[in-house]
Amino acid sequence: MVRRSEVIDHPFRNFEHAGWEQAAAAYAETFGTVTSLFAPALLDAAGLRENMDLLEVACGSGFVAAAAAARGARATGVDFSANMVAEARKRYPALRFQNADAEELPFPDAAFDCVVINFGVHHFPFPQRALCEAHRVLRAGGRAAFTVWAAPEQNALHGIVTQAIREAGDAGVALPASPSGTVTETATCRQLLLEAGFDSSTLQVGTTEALVSVASARSLIDIFVTGAVRMAAVIKSQPREKLPGIFAAAEKAAERYRGKEGLRIPATAILAVGTK
Repeated sequence: MVRRSEVIDHPFRNFEHAGWEQAAAAYAETFGTVTSLFAPALLDAAGLRENMDLLEVACGSGFVAAAAAARGARATGVDFSANMVAEARKRYPALRFQNADAEELPFPDAAFDCVVINFGVHHFPFPQRALCEAHRVLRAGGRAAFTVWAAPEQNALHGIVTQAIREAGDAGVALPASPSGTVTETATCRQLLLEAGFDSSTLQVGTTEALVSVASARSLIDIFVTGAVRMAAVIKSQPREKLPGIFAAAEKAAERYRGKEGLRIPATAILAVGTK
């Protein structure tokens, strides 16, 4: 049995917590419309079937748990943001949601058949601790699956905004850094699963893509500002006089993705899964 983890205080955790508490009310209608596109692939990777017990960690507005319930699973969601949990309960009152940290789950060993984390791992200060907890609460043969964003160079959704800030804004904004480094590479995701105790012969780590429809690059930036945390902080910190240049650079970069129905920008994620 993996020893239960304990939450360690860290400025990165405090920054993330404050940000998600603030973004909770707007998330479902903004950046949640992006992350929800990956829910079907995540649940498929977790091997979800009817009558399974599923835990969604970092559940946000609860849409992955709701999608699991729609497939006939018994779904539970947890999030360290009380405001996010309140939003999930409001949207899906028939499901079970509770306030809890990914690194200290309030469940006994072997309580679930599946654990899923949709774009949460890169927000954890100590992701290995969270994945150890996921391993602990899984039953033998159960799967954990998670998504994280690919690096901006491989992910146009983030790359457009990141490059626009580098070109026309201030890219040197000081934000609390993760003590565990970034999680934007397949090798890092694989290593996290291995170190958490998942069977090495079962690991599957690759990329998956969804197309995000937006009216303009300015609309994309607005989605980040109102529904994200780290990118929102970078954008909000930009000097007012530099914003027009950032918007123009983003619009120019996004034009390559324009079709008859507007912009359809590729969002690329890493999808990682392991079996206990």
